[in-house]
Amino acid sequence: MTEAEHPRGAVLVLAGATAVAVAVGRWRPYAATAAGVLGVAAAVGVAYGPWLENVAERSRALGAAPDLVALLALSVRLDPALESATAFAAEHADGRLADSLAAHAREARGRPGAGFAAFAETWGDDLPSLRRAAALLDAAVDAPAGDRERLLDRTLAVAVEGARERASEYADAVHGPTTAVYAFGVVLPLALVGVAPAAASAGLPLTVGAVALAYDVALPLAVLAVVCWILARRPVAFPPAALPDDHPALAGRGRRALAAAACGVLAAVAATTALPGWALPLLAVGWPAGGALAAWCQPACAVRADVRDLEAGLADALSVLGQRIRHGRSVEAAVADVGDTVDGATGDAFAAAARRTTRLRVGVADAFCGDHGPLSRTPSQRARAAVSLVVHAADAGRPGGRVLVDVADLFDDLAALDREVRREFAATTRTLRHTGLVYAPLVAGVTVALSERVGGLDGATALPTPALALAVGGYVLWLAVVLPALAVGLDRGLDRSLVGYHAGVALLAATTVYPLTAVAAGNAL
Repeated sequence: MTEAEHPRGAVLVLAGATAVAVAVGRWRPYAATAAGVLGVAAAVGVAYGPWLENVAERSRALGAAPDLVALLALSVRLDPALESATAFAAEHADGRLADSLAAHAREARGRPGAGFAAFAETWGDDLPSLRRAAALLDAAVDAPAGDRERLLDRTLAVAVEGARERASEYADAVHGPTTAVYAFGVVLPLALVGVAPAAASAGLPLTVGAVALAYDVALPLAVLAVVCWILARRPVAFPPAALPDDHPALAGRGRRALAAAACGVLAAVAATTALPGWALPLLAVGWPAGGALAAWCQPACAVRADVRDLEAGLADALSVLGQRIRHGRSVEAAVADVGDTVDGATGDAFAAAARRTTRLRVGVADAFCGDHGPLSRTPSQRARAAVSLVVHAADAGRPGGRVLVDVADLFDDLAALDREVRREFAATTRTLRHTGLVYAPLVAGVTVALSERVGGLDGATALPTPALALAVGGYVLWLAVVLPALAVGLDRGLDRSLVGYHAGVALLAATTVYPLTAVAAGNAL
């Protein structure tokens, strides 16, 4: 079992929560119980949160393993020396994996192996294929030219196969927990609301305090724990690069978020004239928070969409570029050919780089990534790594063209792998999104109205509708945040911009659907 990383801090948090629970227990037993449950959850978070964060960072870092292996294989193909290959890959790759490789290379300076074997051993428990790739690369360095090509091809194939195995193992491991989140975190709790008053006839009378404790404390914590466990292990084939705060597309998003929040507050106050009084706290939270989240994250999501469009054509661009260089074209002319041949955002970027090369007389790297270049403000590690590959391969002439074609095949394989993972979870993510947006608030609204009617039956105890509706509504808003986060994480990895945008939209929708459904169902029943 995993050991707690901060046991002393966890004990202090638990002791403080226990003291609070004891202090208020005489007057507010449900509040005391809630404080105790929250204290236990906080203590567990303090103890095991860093470990879970480390698991998530390692899973994210390992998504870049095929790219790192591609850089190593490229360098070995052009210059069969493991030391120079390690230095090249550590310099041109980004992320935790590249930093680890650079650290091992520094430690092994002056010794054979360039630290690559130690690096592969460090990460081998999480990705065994990395050990195989290291052994194949080491064998390729000393192999004859013909055998070296076959060994390097096998190295790239092993990297892709390792990523595919990780994705398959993850899909198998999280299928059960994801189904449990939907069944026991959504369907069963919301269905039980409608029959809760009838529990009195079975000798189990419920109070609003117990319902609030279950729906607003215990259930959210349980769902959050499972969701964190699922997302921490999500392998990401294409980790999104960080978006700098000074990116031009993000200018003014703070003002837009504040304006959206203000509009949400005004709309909430206005809507309560036609809705029950219990809806005001929900509207006052859901509409401002949802609008602010969506307005804040939408510009970043637009940038991410542009990046995905650009990266979608990189394999075709590298393939065309490599073929041109293999046939003796200069890299500058080959870049222009790609701009004329490849459609979409990728072709536009190559065409712009070709124009800068001609007009400004700059090299390929500056043409793409220099000031005002097509990639200068594009947060894409994959695109920048592709430019580094082009520059390095162009220095080798025609053999470098062959390498670019091989790397294009690798990009195609990784893109196909990413599509396979997304197809694996397509039905689940679609259900989770729709549940957070519409299904959960719709079912909750109907069951709250049904609960009021059931309370009038013989032997049943009616729960106060406003308090019950508010308690269940809090859980509906919680699901509107957590379920889209889980859906986005399963689909594309945990990207904060996408999570925030989808959670904001779901909050707006759920906050609208829930009270309207409760009122309509109450009038119809």
